[in-house]
Amino acid sequence: MKAVVMAGGEGTRLRPLTSLRPKPMVPVVNQPVMEHILGLVKHHGMTEVVATLAFMPQVIEDYFGDGDEWGMDISYAIEETPLGTAGSVRNAADALTEPFVVISGDALTDIDLTKVIEFHRSRDAAVTIALKRVPNPLEFGVVITDEDGKIERFLEKPSWGQVFSDTINTGIYVVDPLVFEYIPEGRPFDFSSEVFPLLMSEGHDLYGCVVDGYWCDVGSLESYIEVHRDILDGKAMLYVPGSRTKDSVWLGHGSEVDPSAQLSSKVVVGANTRIRAGAVLGPYTIVGDNCLIGADAQTEHSIIWNDSFVGTRSQVRGAVLCRSVDIRAGARVEQGAVIGDETMVGRGATVGNDVQVYPYKRIDAGAIVNSSIIWESRGVRSLFGEDGVRGLVNIDITPELTLRLSQAFGSLLPNKCHVVVSRDSSRAGRMVKRAVAAGLNSTGCHVRDLRVASPAVTRFTTRDTRALGGVHVCAADNDPQTLEIHFYNEAGIDLSTGLEKKVERLHFRQEFRRAFFEEIGEMIYPPRALEYYTAALSTALDEAGQVERRFKVVADLGMSPASFVLPNVAADWGIELISMRAYVDSERPREDTTVRDALIGQLSRSVDVFEADLGISMDSTAERITLVTGNGNVLDHDSALHAMAWMWCHADICDDGRQGMAVSVTASSAIDEIARGCGREVKRTGASRRALLAAASEPAIGFAGSRDGGYAFPCFLAAYDAMMSFGMTLRLLDHHKMTLDQVVAELPAFHMRHEAVFCPFDRKGAVMRTMAAIGQTGEAQIVEGVRIPTDDGWALVLPHSTEALVNVYAEGVSEDTADATIARYVDEVREAIANG
Repeated sequence: MKAVVMAGGEGTRLRPLTSLRPKPMVPVVNQPVMEHILGLVKHHGMTEVVATLAFMPQVIEDYFGDGDEWGMDISYAIEETPLGTAGSVRNAADALTEPFVVISGDALTDIDLTKVIEFHRSRDAAVTIALKRVPNPLEFGVVITDEDGKIERFLEKPSWGQVFSDTINTGIYVVDPLVFEYIPEGRPFDFSSEVFPLLMSEGHDLYGCVVDGYWCDVGSLESYIEVHRDILDGKAMLYVPGSRTKDSVWLGHGSEVDPSAQLSSKVVVGANTRIRAGAVLGPYTIVGDNCLIGADAQTEHSIIWNDSFVGTRSQVRGAVLCRSVDIRAGARVEQGAVIGDETMVGRGATVGNDVQVYPYKRIDAGAIVNSSIIWESRGVRSLFGEDGVRGLVNIDITPELTLRLSQAFGSLLPNKCHVVVSRDSSRAGRMVKRAVAAGLNSTGCHVRDLRVASPAVTRFTTRDTRALGGVHVCAADNDPQTLEIHFYNEAGIDLSTGLEKKVERLHFRQEFRRAFFEEIGEMIYPPRALEYYTAALSTALDEAGQVERRFKVVADLGMSPASFVLPNVAADWGIELISMRAYVDSERPREDTTVRDALIGQLSRSVDVFEADLGISMDSTAERITLVTGNGNVLDHDSALHAMAWMWCHADICDDGRQGMAVSVTASSAIDEIARGCGREVKRTGASRRALLAAASEPAIGFAGSRDGGYAFPCFLAAYDAMMSFGMTLRLLDHHKMTLDQVVAELPAFHMRHEAVFCPFDRKGAVMRTMAAIGQTGEAQIVEGVRIPTDDGWALVLPHSTEALVNVYAEGVSEDTADATIARYVDEVREAIANG
């Protein structure tokens, strides 16, 4: 007799176990479910098998081939479209000319198939169904038979009021080929709900054979774990690879267990697996082939698939680790967690109860993951990066994450306080801002919603009202698919790292303040926030000095919120304005390098066509600017920073007596040369915007500039503001009676290089240790990273805060020396990664 193994199951309820394989290929005690079924079929004398395949058929075909390795003859019938249980068997009808057994390839059983076959033959039935008594039949098809086993009635998933029997359909059938006459070809058709009732209506006898033995539909994560317990408890007579000891420990071929390791009973260790010194494998632990359990690691009630690594002192309790999972030292995976294939859980990270991590994810060292990671690219140790909280829309930055994040922020603030909230014009920004408002309201905070506004307006409103915090949501300037969420303190400045850590801690622990019914926060819509900002901006610029020259300016407003301000103040500023993209758009297109270069080129040509004094391009958030001279030269951001610094240092406007200037540690030494020539001081800060603007808030700092077009004038606002930067550019040029081209001609030459080197997170420490040792031989500066002076310049080695990169910066007195310096320190970094 032949057997038909139905192996087309997708197993959606088993994900992430089935994310990369069909359901029949999910391993149970280190063998695919289907391999157990084939073993059962062969045990009962059936060596010719037809496997019906649908989802990822190649995986099954590649594994079993023609069956020769198992002493069987296996052929395949592949469904191009889903055909149902009966339709899939009908698809293999050409190979089935005599009675045959149908059995599911994704349900585990040790039922006596020989008994069912003999029962079928003795009744001369069209179909015989293997039946089994179960305590709770509600989730299965109940079958009612007479005393001779003849089926009288089917009930599919009955209620308790309909349960007249506890015998269920196991999905194991012995079928006569005449059944194919009742199964239409090429369309979905089901045995239980369609074929069997049709056969009975046509007068064919169907019988049910009640059998003992184990049967379990491995259809959920709970049943997947349960079936392993049943096998190790002896309830299921299934083959477990390896040699069994008297303590019910199965050891696979070539496995090695250190004498100091502790193995409880009911443990399976796969072939060629290593258990290191001091490791503890508690009861119901199944470890696959080619695994390594590190020294002093602990695991119990867990299933670990092939090729996985469990690091030193890590703990895995009640979890499932799929194939090639890497659990680093000191990490913990808690009860009910499932870690998908080829995922890395970083050193000291924690994956909480019932968390599902889908394949190919990376969880950073020290991260605490309490919610499932399905679409996200990684589980991170920290939410905040250099640009606030940042990630892909509805993948990394979801309404759910945003809600919890704003609840954490609101929980740090006093009850009934006010928080200013705004967004850019994007639909994604609107969606996420609503989640921000809901989270803040739920903690008892009142939300002052500015709707669409620039970060500068939000910071200004936060600072100059009674608000104790602010939140701005916007798309990243160069990628509208990436969202950023920025949090501000009562001064309108980015949160300190200490406060960010507190927000993260509350978020990961989900320890939020819950407002009672009468304490839920209000939504307030300030009516004149933009007017107040515009008035204050004009006052600050007037105090810096009136512009006597009438500038002609071409301005690309970048579809930013500056479109609400600049066209209205241009006349008051006495400028002739030719504006481009002076509107906001909810569907701003993605601006890659090619598009941005084209837009800047258009601006440059427009400056020439209109014979303008200068051109200015604003980013999509109205924070940063790009300058174009009257001759149409587009200034790179370093040259623009030097020009702004030169003009500010040689003037005494908008400094309120502040003599200091703040720039990033990555900025050129040309800044120091400019400042020395004017008796000004330079403060070097970290590379992030937060670090630079924190310095801008200090009493001694009158100007702060970044290397990406962001400038802050604390006489108005210690934050990037494209409108203030534009206004001050005009006043500084007017003050010096110079054109922007003339200012650029005064700037010292500089030669800088930058290269990003790939570096795994766990090697960054070795890199910085090596660089610090090199820096000890000179006068290294350690503001952020290690900045090492050289004979003709300097080099800076700075690990990226969120990516697996180390940035190397270098400056020299010439192009050749800059090239030589960057090459030397890139080599040093790579050597440290390899050998440090």
